Amino acid sequence: MTAAVVYMAAVLLNAGAADLRPPNILLITADDLHWDSVGAYGCPVAGTTPNIDRLAAEGFRFNYAYVPISLCTPSRQVMLSGNHSHQTQTREFTELERVGPALPDLLKAQGYYLANLNKQQDYYGWDTAITEDQSAFGRDVPFFKKAVGEIIATAKRNDQPWFIMANSNDPHRPFYDSAAESDSPKIRAFRDQGRLSRASREYRPEEVVVPGFLPDLPEVRGELAEYYSSVRRCDDTVGALLSVLEASGQAARTIVVFVSDNGISMPFAKMNCYQASLRVPFILRWPGKIPANVHDPLNMVGTIDLAPTLLELAGMPVPGHMAGRSFVPLLHGQAQTNRDFVVGYYYNNLRQTKMYPEFTIQMRDWVYIYNPWVDGKIEVHNSDYTGSPTLLAMWKAAETVPSVRARVDFHKYRVMEELYDVRQDPYAYVNVVAAPENAERVKAMRQLLLTWMQETKHPAARLMADPFDKELIAEYMALEKANAIKQIEEVERLIKEHRGRSQTSGEAASKK
Repeated sequence: MTAAVVYMAAVLLNAGAADLRPPNILLITADDLHWDSVGAYGCPVAGTTPNIDRLAAEGFRFNYAYVPISLCTPSRQVMLSGNHSHQTQTREFTELERVGPALPDLLKAQGYYLANLNKQQDYYGWDTAITEDQSAFGRDVPFFKKAVGEIIATAKRNDQPWFIMANSNDPHRPFYDSAAESDSPKIRAFRDQGRLSRASREYRPEEVVVPGFLPDLPEVRGELAEYYSSVRRCDDTVGALLSVLEASGQAARTIVVFVSDNGISMPFAKMNCYQASLRVPFILRWPGKIPANVHDPLNMVGTIDLAPTLLELAGMPVPGHMAGRSFVPLLHGQAQTNRDFVVGYYYNNLRQTKMYPEFTIQMRDWVYIYNPWVDGKIEVHNSDYTGSPTLLAMWKAAETVPSVRARVDFHKYRVMEELYDVRQDPYAYVNVVAAPENAERVKAMRQLLLTWMQETKHPAARLMADPFDKELIAEYMALEKANAIKQIEEVERLIKEHRGRSQTSGEAASKK
């Protein structure tokens, strides 16, 4: 019996007599969307996401959903591979080192048409791959709608199920109508070409609510107004994709997933290991197969579980090499053990060898963070928001406001261990790691990290067994720096290859 026959038999058993075809999959990702910027997640700013809210009402949402790493490419690779960043060596924009076939590989082997919009790199055999330049950095809503409609039509002509990964660039920096957006030559060109969509609602500084991990300063409010306008344009994109799916007549047999790749690009959020860094909105809809208007207020899931979950929903086996595990039982109201914590991590700024490795255990009520790089001298310089109006305003206010000065200094230098009671202190201001009553909790959370490192063969496992040993810290930091150098070289090689292919394609097109 061939693999295809076995697969189709599984589909028949799972789908029942009503529809014998495997489901389509539409995976929509937002870029740097804070988890509670979505109305369905209690956004304090009115009217931000009407289309995402409708999707939530028609589907299933997790209240406690997390990415393991707060950085775009590694985060998306976790979603697709079902493995952690150190397992696939995708800590930055580097090529995937395969542990085994990933979700797109497995779907393609079963006849799926694969398409990727806006965040494509050379990992998989996409049948259609639309670049950031083609999609105006994902900020051209009509283009997104038309492209997805054409992909669905092509797959239908080919009589194929399809998997579309549609990646919005919003609300990534530069924010909507910001000075930084105007300073970008490419984005100015998109605007001149009429390809930079206006948001269906634009926000003013006085309309926004400043999240509690940031000081309420005029410059912060200004950036947040731009951010929320970006959020609304992201929601416009989601609405456009859902409308074209509905128009295709295939919505009933399509699994729709909406998720952010990480938290907002602000201090104490993106490219860190706080709750604001890793917690994301996570919604799944499949009419008649996944309950509608349901939310899970208890179980903690991660995007590392997405690939195994989609494979099970599609009636396909989940390979043993994936570190994630399917949460399909949770979608049907069943219990799963060990859903009371998730693991997170971060390594270094893009294309830099200054290392800031962090590891975290996140629970509903507690967050533990281990920072082996801390020595009281090294300063964090986050490459994503350094130079932003928000951080510059914080630095300026720190000159005269002691509370802001304390926050700025902590952001720069950190401490080796952090522990927060996020039920009482949701914005992680009071580090209670040294409190005697928390000694056993800290010990237990360290052990959870160590066990995870041992199970996934993380190179920091030896260090985590003795986390304050200076020789082990130096050894691990040297290893991560060597990894960073290797990844920079890999990125440079990929850029050269991409330029070479682009030049060859251009020359071939000019001869036609």
